[in-house]
Formats: sequence, structure tokens, C-alpha cells
Amino acid sequence: MKKILKGLSSEKLQFIIKLYTQGQLQQALSHCNEMLEKFPNSVVLHNISGASYAGLMQFDAAIDSYKKAIKIKPDYADVYNNMAAVLKDKGDLEAAIDSCKEAIKIKPHYAEAYINMGNALQDKGDLEAAIDSYKQALKINPNHAEAYYNMGIALEDKGDLEAAIDSYKQALKINPNHAEVHGNLGLALIELGNHENALLNLKKSRELIRGKNPLNPFHKSFLTISKAKIEHDIDQFKYLAGSGYDVKKFKALVRLYKDISLELDWSGEEIQRLSNEHQKLLKETYNRTINLIEAPELASGTLSDTFEKDKITRNYFKHDHGLTYIDNFLTPSALNSIRKFLLGSTIWFDIKIGGYLGAYIKEGLACPLMLQIADDLRVNLPEIFKNHQLKQLWAYKYDSRAFKDDNGLTGIKAHADQAAVNVNFWITPAIANLNPESGGLIVYNTPAPLEWDFKAYNSYNSKEKIAKYLDHVSPEKSIVPYNENRAVIFNSNLIHETDRFEFKEGYENRRINVTMLFGHRED
Repeated sequence: MKKILKGLSSEKLQFIIKLYTQGQLQQALSHCNEMLEKFPNSVVLHNISGASYAGLMQFDAAIDSYKKAIKIKPDYADVYNNMAAVLKDKGDLEAAIDSCKEAIKIKPHYAEAYINMGNALQDKGDLEAAIDSYKQALKINPNHAEAYYNMGIALEDKGDLEAAIDSYKQALKINPNHAEVHGNLGLALIELGNHENALLNLKKSRELIRGKNPLNPFHKSFLTISKAKIEHDIDQFKYLAGSGYDVKKFKALVRLYKDISLELDWSGEEIQRLSNEHQKLLKETYNRTINLIEAPELASGTLSDTFEKDKITRNYFKHDHGLTYIDNFLTPSALNSIRKFLLGSTIWFDIKIGGYLGAYIKEGLACPLMLQIADDLRVNLPEIFKNHQLKQLWAYKYDSRAFKDDNGLTGIKAHADQAAVNVNFWITPAIANLNPESGGLIVYNTPAPLEWDFKAYNSYNSKEKIAKYLDHVSPEKSIVPYNENRAVIFNSNLIHETDRFEFKEGYENRRINVTMLFGHRED
């Protein structure tokens, strides 16, 4: 946006720019549209309008704004480039590539347009062309960290892990504080088995995103909140104080968060924006890693003594596409350590529609014990995991009141995952589950079509498409009830969803599942 807005001195425009850069997109858009009534031929205003709509995921409106700017100024290369990014996010990859080409035609040495074109080519699956596009950007600007970062992703998708790691390292030479590069490099190093350096990079990623002074203090997760989220945080702070962790600090946070919750109006949208005043009150405590529990490797291993390798493997391959579950999955020591880590670490940053919260490997979930569990699975079940390496790791924590009617709280809807093998295990004590016949996972005997892209089978907006698809294929499904220390292993491409669950209320009774993804979807 800086290049587009350079030279503008109007106080009103500068105010809109400030709103935009601070992530207050709806406000920026409102003021922008107000000014457009007076200055309908301002290409800058149309461009800001397009960027604001894009940030709000209103892609058609963003494209319309960009087209208005181009109609006024047909040689506005930056608008073509911005529009390409939106077209890509919308899934119109050919149009995105054409828009980049228009930008480059106007401005031949336009590194950002080559990067955007590479991103669209990569989504299209044309990895060689994407890599060539990134290389062209680097010819124009050899110090473009973003080009090296995106090229690293393409090289990794191509299977050239060593080259991908080199590309990530080049990006970090240029920008040592690039959080996304540290995160991706960490995941790549896990694939090489270099856990020590992987964890160092993942720690750096976490610090840059969730530390005391985050790179992007206006990230959406610092500006928005839900009733389910604030109540979770209050419960967690109570748990930490009760467990002896920095008692004075966490008791004070309980009081502060309770006061803020009383001041918020929960009758509107499920996820709402925090006021500037509330943002200041929360300061560096909200959605930050202000407490992180250690979860080191265990010398005795992580899998229980009753782990029957041959039986698990046979059961997995008895299923048409690959599915089985294991009870008594982890040793008592491993289960206890993981449970303490997930209860005590303030890493539950992602607010989901439906009231559940997510924690991710690049933002605090990475720990030596999680990586050891993944390795122990691969070593003990080689026929299932083959050469598939750990590709992703996340955890979800649910609101125990989800089973009550009409409160908007749910589990995860039907979806598939972008991997070869999925491992889903549960760590909440069995006594918390009020219905032993449910609370687990529903796995349909139906893979997502390989021609579907990630957004088609794994996004909030895809649930209707998946529901219609399931109506027209086999209704067969496996229902795996919840049990403490139970793991479900299955083909990641199988459509699956959280079963209805009824758990006791109380912080330690919240249903928690950990998901590990191994390998690539097409493998």
C-alpha cells in the first residue's frame, strides 16, 4: 500500500491509511466510500477500497473497486497486481495470472507482480513455472525475502527439500525476523529429522508472532474476541493461579478479563472487535504466550507397552481407504506431560466460529515431546506411514457447553485434510465425557475428490458443498466414540467431522484433541 499512497497529504486520506494499516478495515472502508462520493475519480481511493474489501474477504467487491481504478487509470500497474492477489484468493487462477501479466506489461521490472504470478502458478500446480517466476523477481531484486520464501514453498511442494531449506535460509539472511520463514524452515527441518534446529526456528516464529512485542500488533487475533474465547482465558488463568503459576499475576488477569467481559455486548456477532480502550487494557497479555509449560522428550519413549504394531497395521488396511483406532495410546508419563502442556500453555489463539479454539505448531504448540510422538509412530508403523514425514500439527479445545441447544457452540464440521495420513488423539480424562457412546470422530467412507483444492474440502465456506457431495455418495461411515488416550489413524483424504459431544463443565474437562498430519495428499 505504501507505493500506492505515496505523496498523498490530505488529512482525511492519511486518516484512512492509518485505519487500514491498523487493521480497522471496516472503518477504513466506510470513510473511503464516504470520500468517493465527493471524489469518484480518485484511483487511490478506489485502490484503498479494493484493499479493504480484500482484507474483509469480500472478493467480488474488491475486484469491482480495482476495476473502477483501472477504468480511470488504465496504466495503473499496482492495481493490476493488487487485483491479481484477490483473484488468486478467490480461486480464479488464470485471471490472476493474466492480471499479473498486465502489471508486468506496464511495469516490466515489477518484482512483486512476478511473485504474485508465482503464487497463482503454484496454486495451479505448475511448480516449475512458479519457481521461474520467483527467480525472475530475484533477478530484478536479489534482496527480496518474500521471493525466496515463496520459492521455498514451491520447492518443498516439488519435493526438493534441501533446495527449499536453502531458499528459506536466503530469505532469513535478508530478513532475519520473517516469522513465516522461520515457521516453514522449522517444519522442513522436522522432515530432515533435525529436531533441535527445527524447534529453535519454531520458537523464533512464536516469539515474532506471539511475543511481548509482536511483529504485527494489529493482527486480527489481537483485535477480536468472542465470549467463548474470553471465558476460556478466564478459566485458564484461574487454573494457572490455582496450580501455583505466578499466582498474583494470573489472579489479577482473572479480575481484568472478567471486568472486560461484563463491559462487552455479546448480543451481536459471535466474534467481535475489541475497542481501543479494551486493547490497551489487555496490552501484551491477550493472545500472547505469557505462560509456556515444558514438554521434553522422554527417555523411555512415548507409546504404551500395549501398543500392538501388527494388529494396528492389519486393522488399518482392513478398511477400504485406511482407518483404525488405538486405545491406551501413550504411556502415562507422555499423556500426563502433554495434558499439562496443553492445559497450562497460553497458546489457544485461533477463535473459531462455533466456540472452539485452535493452537498451532508455529505459534507455541511445538515441543520436543510432540515431535517424539510423531517419530515413534513412524518408526513403529512403517507400513502405514511409509516415508511420510510430519507436515503439520495442531490442537483444538472445545467449549463443554456445546451440547446445549441453540448456543452456537459446535465441533468441527465435515472436511478433509491436506496430507496422506492423519493421527487424531484425545487427552481429556474419560470421566469428563458425559456420553461414552459419542464425543469422538465421524469418518465417512468417502474420500474428497482429488480434483478439489484445499478451499473446496477444508474451509468454513465449504461445508455446504461437502454436505451435498456426501448426500450423493455412499452414506457409510465409522463412528469412533471419545476415549481418553485414544488415537484414530486414517487416510487424511477421508471426509471427517467431530461427533456431537457432551462433556462436564470446568476448565480441565474441556475436550482437547491433537491432530498430526503426515505426508502429502496425493502420495
